[in-house]
Amino acid sequence: MAHPPRRAARIDLKTPIVILVLILLQQGLVAGVWAVMAWLRLSRGPALHWAGASAGVALGLALISQRDHLPVWAGFWLSNGLLLAAFIAFRRGVQLFAGRPLADREHLAMWGLAVAAIALDLRGGLSWAAVAITSAVFAWLLLATAWTVHRHLAGEFGARVAAGCAVPFAVIGAVFALRGVVAAVFPASIGRSVHADTAANVATTMVFMVGGLLLQIALAALVFVRLLLRLRHQSEHDDLTGLLNRRAIQQRLRGEAERLRRYGQAYSVLSIDVDHFKKINDRFGHPAGDEVLRAMGRVLRQVGRSVDHVARTGGEEFWMLVPSTGIEGALQVAERLRRAVGEMVVATPRGDVTLTVSIGVAVATEPQEPPEALMQRLDAALYRAKQGGRNRVELAAGTTDVPAERTAAD
Repeated sequence: MAHPPRRAARIDLKTPIVILVLILLQQGLVAGVWAVMAWLRLSRGPALHWAGASAGVALGLALISQRDHLPVWAGFWLSNGLLLAAFIAFRRGVQLFAGRPLADREHLAMWGLAVAAIALDLRGGLSWAAVAITSAVFAWLLLATAWTVHRHLAGEFGARVAAGCAVPFAVIGAVFALRGVVAAVFPASIGRSVHADTAANVATTMVFMVGGLLLQIALAALVFVRLLLRLRHQSEHDDLTGLLNRRAIQQRLRGEAERLRRYGQAYSVLSIDVDHFKKINDRFGHPAGDEVLRAMGRVLRQVGRSVDHVARTGGEEFWMLVPSTGIEGALQVAERLRRAVGEMVVATPRGDVTLTVSIGVAVATEPQEPPEALMQRLDAALYRAKQGGRNRVELAAGTTDVPAERTAAD
């Protein structure tokens, strides 16, 4: 006897609910990733905030997805409370990351507005006002976070990167702001279930899903770009003085040589050697010698212009690359530096240290001269300064029409 074919079980999943579940899974996974990053001490404080924020979003959306089956306090107010706590955590994490003061008084005010919204809904039956207030609070927190990223991280990451990372916060904040305006202008539209399979609900939840993903990508980008910038800084700078290292200034030297070939812009290089540095180490100790080198770094920065490049190239030797500078300008810089070092006193546990420097100066004016040849002339000039009695400036051979040397007696 034939039996009629069975109909396949039909699961009626409404599109907004499916998207909410996807966002829940997305944010829950990201919360775990941020927790691991905090454990690895990658921006630990911000990462802990963002892990908590992502978990709060996931839990809040879990309650929203079951709103029709939960009491009002859980499906509506607890879910919104979790979202509020999450957005505050996102903002606090960004403030920590950017080195900005925490706006906790402002956050307490946001909680006060949320409580007022609950009172309007529960006692006054003004659901539209409650939605308008909570939406305005969420919008403010997200837009303020976007402003912090854009305004206070542009100097570190560049305006374009900071603006790009601020966009997801701004977009989600704008959606909440629009929701609040709609609630205030069209109160009758409030109260429809978020589960309703309408075009507006589908569009809103899609914006939240894509925006939430981009928001997390933006935060991760900030962490990893900072990490890359720090690694790059460490690869180009001397640990003791914070000046450029030899490899980094050689790269900049090649850039100046290219500008000379293309545009005919002369440049100068100074080689500075601390006189009798070994005696300083022997008499005052190596920690004192390190402090002398750090003090040299500070003086070099003070004497140099913002466009000049200063490096510690090894031991007690330093280079200063002076772009767009000819003979007289280079000699003036060298003499100013020699005098500044002579006036410097470095305090150490074993007594004050005074020091002098010998300086070689080479000026590049010939486009055909390779940087290697220029540096050979510079080394020879420094050698002559040291052999000539130290505490002096010596101009490299191959340059005419200026005095060949300037001494402490000048």
